[in-house]
Amino acid sequence: MSLHLVLPGLLWPSTTPLPPPATPALSLLLGRGVRSRRPAAAPEHLLAGLFGLKPDAPLGALRRAGCGEPVDSRCWLAADVAHLRFARDALMLTDRPDVRPDADEAAALAAAWNAHFANIGWLHLPTGGHGHLALLEPLSVSTVPPGAALGRKLDASMPSGRDAARLRQWMNETQMLFHAHPVNTAREEAGRPTLNTLWFWGAGTLPVQAALPCMQLWADDALAHGLAHAAGVRAAPLPERRDIALQEGNLVLLQDALAPALYLDAEAWLQAVQTLERDWIAPALQALKRGDVQSVTVTLSGDEGILACTTEKRDLWKIWRRPLAPAC
Repeated sequence: MSLHLVLPGLLWPSTTPLPPPATPALSLLLGRGVRSRRPAAAPEHLLAGLFGLKPDAPLGALRRAGCGEPVDSRCWLAADVAHLRFARDALMLTDRPDVRPDADEAAALAAAWNAHFANIGWLHLPTGGHGHLALLEPLSVSTVPPGAALGRKLDASMPSGRDAARLRQWMNETQMLFHAHPVNTAREEAGRPTLNTLWFWGAGTLPVQAALPCMQLWADDALAHGLAHAAGVRAAPLPERRDIALQEGNLVLLQDALAPALYLDAEAWLQAVQTLERDWIAPALQALKRGDVQSVTVTLSGDEGILACTTEKRDLWKIWRRPLAPAC
């Protein structure tokens, strides 16, 4: 059973050229190990796939369970506060830190939404704006999760499927409702970005049968924790002592590079990659060299594909295999 590091956003898009960062440990693992490539997938779908689930899995309900909420049989949608803006002649979606509502803002927006949409369901919106919508009736729709929608043209990320028109209508009405809300009036006066939409995704009901060939998940991510719960796998936040997580049979989700990659923030992305290399990848390589783990798997993702590589301890002696910079 391998130590598995999952690194969404670590593959920078080739459409925006950038010199490869210095990642000696990662490059050594990629050069010496056995590599495989798969088509691109949203980070949320990549994570679900590791647990044996398809993209149409009830990711909203799973994320809610990962927040510690009790599991029930209702149909849930993830509902995330976001900011819509025009950029490069296209409508773009963002959830940067200055977009996230505080407790009072979230409560006020949720109250307005629930009063307007009382015949649809009930919106639970916490501080930070990563909420969930309990639907009165199931919804059959294919949605794009935020990991594939943020920083992208909105028209390429709209819902599809049988009930897509209904969901798009809710989104339009939500934008009109929030546009005139006192929360956003106050934000505009303060020069802050408005909270002018909800991004709905991951419709479906629990339970589901998930599976993951690992002993422990380490992640600062509610969806990952919900998936682990569905698979009967222990889950915990990333520890301060990284050696605790860098053990055989553990899966470690490291998302530091994802947001900079989504927003094409090259400086922040380079810094995130170097930090991941120093704090996680290099120590994982050292654990492999010492024999603390028998193999290390790294899974990298980006807009253009997914690259996975498993390196066993004996592979490190294959010095004829040159280090390989991460690229899809």
